[in-house]
Amino acid sequence: MRLSMPNRTVLLIALATAIAAVTALIRPTPGMAVPDYAAKTGQACAACHVNPAGGGTLTDKGKAFQSISTHLTDPLGAWNQVSGAPAPAPAPAPSSAISVSLSGASTDDSVVYSIMVSNPSDKVISNLYVAGSMPAGATFSSAVATPSGSGFFSSDGGAAAWLVSSVAAKGSVGPFAYRVTKGAARDLSASAFAHWVSPDEGTAASAAVAPISDAERLAVEQAIYNKLNAYSADLSLWRIQAGTAPRMMELTDHFNLMWFAAQASNWTFVDFEIYRSDETLKAIEVTRPARTAGLRAWWQPAHTELQEAVKAQDLAAFTKAYDRAISGCNSCHVASSGGGISLKGVKVIRPTTPLFSNLDYSGN
Repeated sequence: MRLSMPNRTVLLIALATAIAAVTALIRPTPGMAVPDYAAKTGQACAACHVNPAGGGTLTDKGKAFQSISTHLTDPLGAWNQVSGAPAPAPAPAPSSAISVSLSGASTDDSVVYSIMVSNPSDKVISNLYVAGSMPAGATFSSAVATPSGSGFFSSDGGAAAWLVSSVAAKGSVGPFAYRVTKGAARDLSASAFAHWVSPDEGTAASAAVAPISDAERLAVEQAIYNKLNAYSADLSLWRIQAGTAPRMMELTDHFNLMWFAAQASNWTFVDFEIYRSDETLKAIEVTRPARTAGLRAWWQPAHTELQEAVKAQDLAAFTKAYDRAISGCNSCHVASSGGGISLKGVKVIRPTTPLFSNLDYSGN
């Protein structure tokens, strides 16, 4: 991806001020202040840093804050110890035009992290720097995915980074994926960061996320597989699937076509409709599993007889098998009810009129 020179120049200038923030946000260490401290203590960066913008040399109070062992896990409590008085309530975090999320999947020796960038605003966001951290002790391996309209920028500074031309209003870009080798890393948590220039400069960061392992991923996939392969009337996806009645209308079509194809000695067509009948009945077994035993009791022997008649291309044998099949169907109707409604009123007979006038049943 090649950014235009004006855009690239603007973005690279912006990066000069953003890189320090990137490092602080996505890879904090005990000796580095992070914006999270300011949010949790209610203090400006100048409370702990000589530079009012943060970073660099610490003030005496900043050194005292850093020396407290719990300052990483309880910044507000540590600040209270240093200041001798409760800190003011943290100011609410400003809303961001961009949201950034990160996920990770772990194998035996590596982790693949994926970043998604979303723009919920009504404006196009342009000239972005998107980065994902690398856990301490891990090493960058490769950029796995680079979306259209962006280009991989660098793996220096403890982060994998991309330059992105724009994110459409109400749109998203991703995944930006990168692989790291675990090496000596113990904590594989990572986070993502975005900095943009236009229309208003801003930054956003994700929460730190630990990758899921292969075993966890397989367990989730198996749970989804089990859920989707076990009928449940409580699930919307199952409730919208066709039940027995619509499938029986399909079966009526198949048996009509099958009959007139056999009268025209078009055994290829007959064989096709037997196959379609079998597929329709298999679908009923999935969506209405309670009917499986009853369906198989009449269809399995009928299916075998119909196929044998087709192989022999014997109309008399087919007629006999066909009559047995519809007799079995009617026996099932007499013995069954659906939703408390008797099915005795549904009786299948040999068809007398083809369903479709635009078919030549003798075939090509």
